[in-house]
Amino acid sequence: MGYRSREVGSPVMVRLWRRDLPRWGFLALVAAIYLYMFLPIAVVVLTSLNPGQYLRLPPPGLSLRWYAAALAPEWLEPFRISLVLAATTAVAASLLGLPAALALVRHRFPGREALNALLLSPLSLPAIVSGVAILQFLSLMGLRGLIGFPALLLAHTALTVPYAIRTIAISLHGFDRSLELAAMNLGATPWRTFRYVTLPLIKPGLFAGMVFAFIVSFNNVPVSLFLVRPGMVTLPIRILNYLEYRFDPSLAAVNMLSLLVVLVIVAAAERTAGFTRFVYAR
Repeated sequence: MGYRSREVGSPVMVRLWRRDLPRWGFLALVAAIYLYMFLPIAVVVLTSLNPGQYLRLPPPGLSLRWYAAALAPEWLEPFRISLVLAATTAVAASLLGLPAALALVRHRFPGREALNALLLSPLSLPAIVSGVAILQFLSLMGLRGLIGFPALLLAHTALTVPYAIRTIAISLHGFDRSLELAAMNLGATPWRTFRYVTLPLIKPGLFAGMVFAFIVSFNNVPVSLFLVRPGMVTLPIRILNYLEYRFDPSLAAVNMLSLLVVLVIVAAAERTAGFTRFVYAR
């Protein structure tokens, strides 16, 4: 049996586990994995419902007072900035990743592999190194005035374009190009073929890349730490600053609201493009 068939999470590996383990052992293993994944979230939920001033587990009661505190202006403005930044980053990363993926998948040219490695290189660098490098670049170019939203958008887009390229490229690898040829044989122009044939068929990969870019941007700390300015602070940086002076259940409430927003966006993307079927199919 080849090496790839034994990758963790592959159907073959799951079948081997089920064959070698008794049924109760397999169920216990699955339960342990899910417990490891969701127990921290359960702790955050209980903490956010704590009625007292300090963190206590289990909480002596249940209260929504900290959710009211999480909706104060000191949290809503950073939340709005992060939401707008992440949404803009997701769109920008997809617009840049789409032509790059088309070029890398459908064309053979000198330096193709080097270009592919260059476009994916942001994933190989520690995020904090990228943040320092971008800050130094802006300083050397005399563009410190861009510090704030423009710099954050440029940096987050650079970090998330690889996700868009990879997901769109996967969709293109499984694309039947005879459908495009059929459309052009029927008189469709290249643009109409792309708009009405290619784009709808690669939509799951496009939306998957947008969701990945949104989540990475929305939760980014290392890069944002160097590029924010007073009055233009993202939610993760606001949480980090808050932790320097206070530590109360309002942080848990803020995180739960953030998680809820991400879940709503993922559900909307799934309803629109069915991108989870794309993920599981790969």
